[in-house]
Amino acid sequence: MLRKITGALLLLLIVLLLVVVFRKDLTLPKAEVKAKYSLPNSHFINWKGGELHYTESGNDTNRTVLMIHGFGGSNRDFYMLDSLINKQYHVIRVDLPGFGLSDFPFAYGQISFHDAYAEYFSFLLDTLHIDSCYLMGNSLGGLMSIELISQHPDKVKKLVLFNSAGYNLKEVMKTANADFFRLWPVKQFVKKGVPEFMTAKGISRVAYAQELLTPEKITRVNSFWNREGNLRHIVEMANAGEPFDESKIGRIACPTLVVWGKQDQIIHVEYAEQFHHDIKGSELLIYDSCGHVPMMEKPTEVQQAVLQFLARP
Repeated sequence: MLRKITGALLLLLIVLLLVVVFRKDLTLPKAEVKAKYSLPNSHFINWKGGELHYTESGNDTNRTVLMIHGFGGSNRDFYMLDSLINKQYHVIRVDLPGFGLSDFPFAYGQISFHDAYAEYFSFLLDTLHIDSCYLMGNSLGGLMSIELISQHPDKVKKLVLFNSAGYNLKEVMKTANADFFRLWPVKQFVKKGVPEFMTAKGISRVAYAQELLTPEKITRVNSFWNREGNLRHIVEMANAGEPFDESKIGRIACPTLVVWGKQDQIIHVEYAEQFHHDIKGSELLIYDSCGHVPMMEKPTEVQQAVLQFLARP
């Protein structure tokens, strides 16, 4: 009996390996994705041999808002909020290196992702001549915002955190199913890209209102994930397991607004209270019937809250 079970498992493993090796390669050339998803206000700059993407809207450069998306996302996640506030502010939305239309410079060598992104933001602020800004980050983008403030506290006037990462990262990675990318069969499988149904499954927990996950959005996210180099970066980042110094949160001194979706399945709402407690003088907004991306799920409410917060002395 044991021999039969072992033989069956071996056969299954061989079949799976054949599927991985001989299935169609879904990886998309960078030029193809760039041509399809660049926007009229897209800009590209070179960093360490790679191409970085950002969009720019609004004209009041004395009031710049820098928006940073989350893990597996892109600057499209802030598209709605950008459109609602760029009459009053100059808005820059970035694709983090390794996401969306931005390259991660793999030739960079052995360096931690925290250090790589710290260098990226220093380069970005210098290159775009951002002397001061209002900073907004969602999920991983929130954590990146905290890191940016720790490096450049004099350049951030106010901070808005949307369902931010920052506490108990190991547990959050499990809750977000990022540990999925640590499995050896998965790491082998994604070398040839992921089919669209896997992308749909992967982002199904992001929004409380599933109607936001339109076929067009799923196709776009799938294209960004399958863009040459992006999945490699996602897998390597998920496997890095780099620690984060949570004490940086309590050292944030600029006015801060913490925004959360009550039904967030990725980073649970109790972390909102922890941010609010540890960032002295911060404000807290929690929206019901809302998940991980309030700026997409509650655009009008978020617009009003953000404009009021930024306008206060």
